[in-house]
Amino acid sequence: MKKFLSNPANLIFSGIIIALLFYLVFAEKGVINRIRLEIEVKKLKKEIQRIENENASLREKIHKLETDPKEVEKLPEKNGMAKEGEVVFIVKEK
Repeated sequence: MKKFLSNPANLIFSGIIIALLFYLVFAEKGVINRIRLEIEVKKLKKEIQRIENENASLREKIHKLETDPKEVEKLPEKNGMAKEGEVVFIVKEK
């Protein structure tokens, strides 16, 4: 090892190799950043899937409201409203 370190060419070569390794690991396009980005991509794909599922559910509700008059009749009841001709009583607690 002493013989290896005593040669200036070996020291320069070792320094270059160490610098290159640090660059490959810690640089902007390095391994650590790539792993971080892959994790972010996985999170975003899950979020996209969740939103696509929510959109599909909303499209289904819209379709039902457009095609089924009974679904439209259920809307006021679901939202705490009265149907036409109904009387609403508000009870206040003491």
